[in-house]
Parts: sequence; structure tokens; C-alpha cells
Amino acid sequence: MNNKVRKEKKNGKRIIALIFVFISVFCCVFFAARGRFSTTVTNGLAMSIMSPFQRAFSWVGSQLAFVKNSVAEISHLHEQNKQLREEVELLRAQNLTASEYASENQRLRNLLGYKQAAVQFDLVAASVIGRESASWSSVIVINRGTFDGVANNMAVVTEMGLVGHVMEAGLNSSKVQLLLDPRSSVGTLIQRPESRVAGIVEGDIKNPNFPKMVNIPKDSDVQVNDMVVTSGFGGVYPKGLVVGKIIDIHNEEGGLLKYGVLDPSVDFQKLEDVAVIVASREAPPEPIQPPTQTPGTETDPYETAERLQAAQQQIQDAQQQVQDAQQQQLQEAGYVAEEASPQ
Repeated sequence: MNNKVRKEKKNGKRIIALIFVFISVFCCVFFAARGRFSTTVTNGLAMSIMSPFQRAFSWVGSQLAFVKNSVAEISHLHEQNKQLREEVELLRAQNLTASEYASENQRLRNLLGYKQAAVQFDLVAASVIGRESASWSSVIVINRGTFDGVANNMAVVTEMGLVGHVMEAGLNSSKVQLLLDPRSSVGTLIQRPESRVAGIVEGDIKNPNFPKMVNIPKDSDVQVNDMVVTSGFGGVYPKGLVVGKIIDIHNEEGGLLKYGVLDPSVDFQKLEDVAVIVASREAPPEPIQPPTQTPGTETDPYETAERLQAAQQQIQDAQQQVQDAQQQQLQEAGYVAEEASPQ
């Protein structure tokens, strides 16, 4: 108990001493500032006592100023960084837009170059605005219709070659059946002068990206890398449009015919801009003429012409039967797919 009292008295004395020292220092500083003590000793003593406090106050003031400046600078940098980010996003969007415009400009330039070169055609430029989900690789939708002079069965092309034909023309849009559609049928021939073999190009349901040229006699002069162009027969496709290149040749099951697999000249996966041939000044193919008569083997020219026309009609009937069979296969395949789908 006594020790506790002694400690309390001792602490009280220390507090009183500190208060006395503080009051003394304050008085010295106050009177020095008022000029009450003008002696050198007094001034020196006051400066010596106040020097540590002044240095402390100066350091604290400098640190506060540094913190204030740092906070202001960080705030400025944050705002500047925000502005730079917004500018970067804006420039990035402008760059993407400029790239898209440049790509579109290049495609339109190519299409314009083809239009200027193909003086025998009247072309209407169009953009692809959709694809039928049920037949992604077979039918596209373009933004031109009867209001722009587009009609059914008009050929659709790009600067690379044949795309297909208009199957359904609306007022401001049209559906285009692509060359890849198994229901399509294009009269073609081999471009090579030594060959000029005729055939029909149609889509292959088993290989949607590579159509095939069918009805080729087995002994015909058809080779890999031969270019295939439209023949002009049928009245839908003008003569001379590039269709594709032969990349493989196979024999038909019957053994009398063969077919060639084509690599299309048009990249149908990247199809964006096309042109519709609304008028053609291309001369149609010459009609079949009876053979030249030789002495001693004369035949009735009218009878020969009738036979040729009958043969041509048989070929057309056979082509129609093939198309009907393909259509029936497609319908059956769709029916089987519907039955196999889970309910």
C-alpha cells in the first residue's frame, strides 16, 4: 500500500515538473517574440529550445505538402488514364470500322471491275443479308428484288465466277439457289479447247462443299485441273461463266459414265457481295444442225434433224428423271431424319 502511494506521488511530481518546463518554454518564446528579452543569451536560449520543435514542425509541414501533392498528382493521373482508355476504345472502334469499310471497298472494287469487263451483261450489285437455316449451304437471301429489276431464274455471279440463280424474287429481296444445292442443275463444258466435253454440274448431298460434273462419257477427254464453264444451254446461265476446276474423277456404278468433282471458283463460306445478271447480250448457243451430206450417203435432212431433236429431248428427259430421283432422295432423307430425331 505504501509503495503504491509513493509511486503516485512520484508520478504527480513528474507531471508538475513537465508542466512547469512547458510553461517556462512558452513564456520564453512568448516574451522573446514580444521583445521583452533582448539579450543575446536569452535569444540564444529560446532559439536552442525551439529549434527541435521548428525542425519537427517543418518536417511535418513538408510531409503534409508532399502527401497533398502526391494525392493531387495521383488523382490527375487517374483522370488522365481514364481519358486515355476512352480514347483507346474510340480509336479501336474507329480502326475496326475503317478496316470493315476498306474490306467492303475492296470487294466492291472487284465487283465493279468485273462489271466493267463483262460488257455483255447488265449487272445489279447486291449484298447477302441472310441464309436459310434449313439449307445453310444451298440458299442465300440478297437485298435486291423485282423493284430493282431482279426476276426469277436470273443468274447470280461474283468476279470469281458463278454463284447460282434467283429462285424466288420478292419486292426488295430475293432467294438465290446456290450452285452447291443438290437440286440445282447447270449445263457446263470443259474449257480446254482440245476437250470441250459437255456435262451437268449439280450439288452433291454427300459432299456439300464440292459439286460434281455428271453425265460424262467414260472415254471423254476430261482431266484433273480442267476448268469448267457454263455451256449456255437451258436459257438460265449465259455461256462462259466460270464454275470451278476438276479436282478428281470417278467412274459411275454403271461403268458407262464418269463424273468429276469440282472445286468451286467462288468461296461460298465468305460470300458477302454478288451481282445479278438482269440482261445478257451474249449470243445463245447455236441450235443443233443436221450433219453435212456427203455424196453417196445422202439422208433426209428433216429426218436427221428430227432424230437429233428427239435425242436432245431424251437427254433432257433423262436429266429431269435424275433431278426427280435426287429430289425424292432428299425428301426421303429428310423424312428419315425427322423419324430418327428424339421427340
